Amino acid sequence: MRKKSILIFVVLFVLAGCKVGSMADAGADLFTAATISNEELIQVSQEMRAQGDAEAKVAPAGNKYAKRLDRLIKKHRNEDGLSLNYKVYLTQDINANATADGSIRVYSGIMDMMTDQELLFILGHEIGHVKDGDSLDKIRTAYTASAARKGASALGGAAGALSDSVLGDLLETVLNAQFSQSQESDADAYGYAFMKKYGYDTKAAVSALKKLESLGASGGFLSSHPNSGERAKAVEAMIQADAKK
Repeated sequence: MRKKSILIFVVLFVLAGCKVGSMADAGADLFTAATISNEELIQVSQEMRAQGDAEAKVAPAGNKYAKRLDRLIKKHRNEDGLSLNYKVYLTQDINANATADGSIRVYSGIMDMMTDQELLFILGHEIGHVKDGDSLDKIRTAYTASAARKGASALGGAAGALSDSVLGDLLETVLNAQFSQSQESDADAYGYAFMKKYGYDTKAAVSALKKLESLGASGGFLSSHPNSGERAKAVEAMIQADAKK
């Protein structure tokens, strides 16, 4: 239905005969946004993430945070058919996120408040968002909106490619967009299964979520991963169900 609506929008633009060159460019942008493949979106995600890394303060290899993360993810660079890459951002923000290309970024602020086992759940949760396609959904939605804004600008004769600033805006949009309740539940379930699979302490999943709940509505992670208290209860239910088996 979305693709059909965009196609109708493009046709109406052409029939209107307004600034044909610019409008044709705008229509092409909207059509591309609607029909772009997963592979192309992953490429956009890689470029977007590279731009974000260039602007962030990334922990170098010898940094204590980088060494800690490297120790935790040593056997999780290729997980569940995914090729993943990890970096630490040196900032006191409480955050962790993943993009469709398999880039997982952990902020030093959240590392300070989590034990190793709790961090492993956070990582498993983020891997779940990639595996389940949630991160891909985010970039598709954000890219389509970005193309639509470009199309609107083209009405005035302005158009351009995905510049560094556009990539930066796109990344901000992706990272600030909330996951749905079902996406969060599925990612938590994936993170819990991840903990079980490797013999990690599953109770750390609950304590991690309760720590996030204690922060209230603050923190970048909470803006895109809401309802930590309810999610902690759901994971506790998983633990109890497994104990009865």
